Amino acid sequence: MSEERPCANCGEPVDPKQLVCLECGARVALREHRSWANQPMAPLAAGLVVLIVIGAGLFGFAISELTSGGGGGEPAATIAQTATTQEGPAVVDGEGQRTESSQAPAETTETTETIEPTPPPDPDEVPTWPPDLSAHTVVLLTTGDRPGAANVAREARRTGLEAGMLRSDPYDLGSGLWIVYTGQFDSRSAAARQAAGLQDRYPGAYPQLVQRSQ
Repeated sequence: MSEERPCANCGEPVDPKQLVCLECGARVALREHRSWANQPMAPLAAGLVVLIVIGAGLFGFAISELTSGGGGGEPAATIAQTATTQEGPAVVDGEGQRTESSQAPAETTETTETIEPTPPPDPDEVPTWPPDLSAHTVVLLTTGDRPGAANVAREARRTGLEAGMLRSDPYDLGSGLWIVYTGQFDSRSAAARQAAGLQDRYPGAYPQLVQRSQ
């Protein structure tokens, strides 16, 4: 037996299963409460679908506004793709900067300077005394025969001596003479040592100061 409850209108006891009160005729409507597990799910599912559709629409609109830039331009992804296509392939260096991979390396030109070897002195070419030089030398021969003096000078040069010939008059060393000499020294003693070493080949060789007369 069901537990009776008072009528909300007249207060008389009524059975919860009654539709109306038997005393006053008021609607009781005391139906048994059913749990959420026994409720039909169709209205709840329909509500969730509506919420999902509305949320998806709002999200799509927000994405469209962001990518359009507010001015109706191309989307950012399209702009980035176009820029990459126009610029061509690129690489990223160690500092994060873009460098074009198609850039050709700078050409380097190597120049080789050719140094011509200094030809050895011609032993048959007899030099003369420098005009403005004042120095000591070793006299090998003094003669009035110019061709003979030249032959002696050439022979001395072939043996490795720095021999030459000079005219005696400009240096107050005689008149009309040709002097065969070897070496140029800063001191008389150095010239004397050289002369002593040449006595076997040129007996009578001696040191001499050569300077132009005033």
